Amino acid sequence: MSLELRWEGGVAVDGDADDTTAHAVVAGVEAVHRGGPLRLLLYGLDLDTGGATVAWHQAVRTLRDRHGRVVLVDAPQMLAHSLYKVGDLADGRVELVTPRRDEGTTAN
Repeated sequence: MSLELRWEGGVAVDGDADDTTAHAVVAGVEAVHRGGPLRLLLYGLDLDTGGATVAWHQAVRTLRDRHGRVVLVDAPQMLAHSLYKVGDLADGRVELVTPRRDEGTTAN
């Protein structure tokens, strides 16, 4: 895992995530967050595998349960889709703001 977390009026996340990030991300966010509504700025986050997407989905659920509400700004497309598909956006405790439309990379 090569992630950087810093405060920018919300917790900004930069780097590549893998499938071992969930616990480290939650602890890192808790260390950087300065109170108030939890806002994650994910414009620099890359989720390169399905396992990384699952790990981040679990991290978002954990943070939602701890803080009551999480706002995700510029979330990677697969994370946004995963949260939508399982109904984690339905009650409003997880909010997406301008999710990304990531370009797929396939060889034809």
